[in-house]
Amino acid sequence: MPDCIIVGGGVIGLLTARQLFLQGVDVLLLEKGPLGGESSWAGGGIISPLYPWRYADSVNVLAERSKKIYPQLVKTLFDESGVDSELLHSGLFTVSDNLPQITGWAKKWSIESRFVDDAAQIREIEPAAGRAVDRGLWMPDVMQVRNPKFVKALKASFQHLAIPYKEQLAVDEIIVKNNRIQGVRSGDETILAERVIIASGAWSAQFAVTGQSVKVNPVKGQMIMYKGEPGLLKRIVLSEGHYVIPRKDGRILAGSTLEDIGFDKAISTRAHEELHQAAVELIPLLEDLPVERQWAGLRPGTEKGIPYICPHDEVEGLYIHAGHFRNGIVLGAASVELMVDLVLGRTPWCDAAPYTMQAQH
Repeated sequence: MPDCIIVGGGVIGLLTARQLFLQGVDVLLLEKGPLGGESSWAGGGIISPLYPWRYADSVNVLAERSKKIYPQLVKTLFDESGVDSELLHSGLFTVSDNLPQITGWAKKWSIESRFVDDAAQIREIEPAAGRAVDRGLWMPDVMQVRNPKFVKALKASFQHLAIPYKEQLAVDEIIVKNNRIQGVRSGDETILAERVIIASGAWSAQFAVTGQSVKVNPVKGQMIMYKGEPGLLKRIVLSEGHYVIPRKDGRILAGSTLEDIGFDKAISTRAHEELHQAAVELIPLLEDLPVERQWAGLRPGTEKGIPYICPHDEVEGLYIHAGHFRNGIVLGAASVELMVDLVLGRTPWCDAAPYTMQAQH
């Protein structure tokens, strides 16, 4: 009988289980499919929210702490697993002219950034930039990881550390008695535990207990990947919600759509055309590169874009760790620190109030 069951094997669930295990908690992670097979695998891996100045302070608090954690975390995972998560300091150029809002945000959070509207300077930052990249914010410190490699490193870390987990095991029910967690049920199997953490991403709302559910909705995002040579694109470039991301091996990702259509992961020609057109406008040389693949993932969206990181309001021993929207990677490392503080009864490293169920409803 584990001390704590983590329901969900995406990046949030994996990092949570790993950190609790390292703190001496007897954990068991359960995942309905393969580890990291949903939005954790599908995302872009940018270690910064897109347009962070539009987000609440509670999101930026997590993002800024995560940025400090990632270099060491990736190194530790490599030492444990031998898998390179491909942490790159690509920097991010955001096409924008919303100077007052951006300037205030950058000053508040001490972000190294500068506004650039000179064509020669923009080409110096990213030689492949097109005419549409004519003004915006350059943030040289923005990093990225390659999501599938990061997930692979986490899974190998589980094997290295002997952290218990089960793939292809769907949890059907959270078992509660007298407002106290008892464990979970999967088919005919009941697994008892004194604590359960729901970290099921876009699927977290299905676990209604005492009639109360979390408000997490699936938001579909599609991406395409170009096959290129290393060095063709150096920087992450973002404009009007579309972005291009250079990978270490020369592949270039272009994303992402925002589609509120439930649990549908089908890819579409319309999305392919939208993504390709937006990408070529930013980086014209992509016109001549082959599109190697297209895929879709479901982001766990919340009304305010703020994740749940909290004990359940009514059920003792039940915790929610979900709703990171498109920021699961960037917020994950710091979000896990807060979750672990709450589970272990420690003083939280930041104000936990914005991430509660009450704050979200």
